[in-house]
Parts: sequence; structure tokens; C-alpha cells
Amino acid sequence: MPSQTAFISGPINTGPNEIYFHTHYPPLLTAAIARNDSFVLGPLPYGVDSDALTYLLQYPVSPTRITVFVTSQEDSLWGLQLRALGVNVHVVEGDSTRDRDAAMTAASTYDILRIRTAEEAREMYGELWREGMRGMGEDEKVEAEVVNGDVRVSLGVKEKKRRFLGKVLGR
Repeated sequence: MPSQTAFISGPINTGPNEIYFHTHYPPLLTAAIARNDSFVLGPLPYGVDSDALTYLLQYPVSPTRITVFVTSQEDSLWGLQLRALGVNVHVVEGDSTRDRDAAMTAASTYDILRIRTAEEAREMYGELWREGMRGMGEDEKVEAEVVNGDVRVSLGVKEKKRRFLGKVLGR
């Protein structure tokens, strides 16, 4: 089986000691590493992006198998640090995180993703919790039912490929 490319994503806040990440992502990443898959992820210095990059580099996975997608603004903020790690840095056309996410979707063949259940989000955010807010983006409302949909449709990518989520909603 030829190697594939995993788009790693998830909440921007993984809790104290990255407990959310360490609870849900390592088995999925370890399996992808064993298959010799490559990885694409975003540049945020916190949340699943940061936790996954740290995990992959410490595993160790060759930095040449990791591509971090950035907007031009993110490149000016974090590009030097990312390049110093030896990972590939891909600057996308467009300046929005939506453009970045669409480019990562187009460059990948499957997702490693888990979003918080409503109960987990309520516990994580306490009084700040709002229905539908799962910590995927600061202003994005994500309905649980939407996660199983084709990610490419909502991101405006024309070519549809079968996507499968590494783990969704703890199922």
C-alpha cells in the first residue's frame, strides 16, 4: 500500500499538560508513522498543531515527511522557527486560515481529527461554553453531524476524494 498524507487537526486548546492531545491522538499518529505516511498541519504554536508537531519530531519522524502550511502573515510570524526544525513550510495563496485549511485538505488523503463532544466542551470551557463551539477555531461553530461530512465541500475544494476521520466524537 503506498504511503498517504494525513491532515492533522483538532482543538486549539488541548488543556493542562496537553491532556486532550495525549488522550486521543498518539495511537492514530503512531499507526500513520508505521505506514510511512506523511503529515500536513497548521502552524499554531498551541493546540493540536503544536502538540502533533512536537510528537512527530520526538517520535522521531523525519522532518521531510512533515509539511506545515502557513499564510504569508503566519510565515512572517513563525516561518523561521518552523524552517529551523527542518520541516517543509508551504506558504499558501490567500491570507485566511480558511485558505490554509483548504490547501491542507487538497494536499492530504485523509484526516487525523477528533473534536470535543458537547459534554467535553462544556467541561473544558465552563461558563464560557456555548452550544456548538468545540474549540476548532475561535469563531467557528461546528455541529457534531457536520464532522462526518465531506470536508472538501465546505472548504470549496473541487476535487472530492474519500475522506475518513481518524477518530470523531470518541466513537
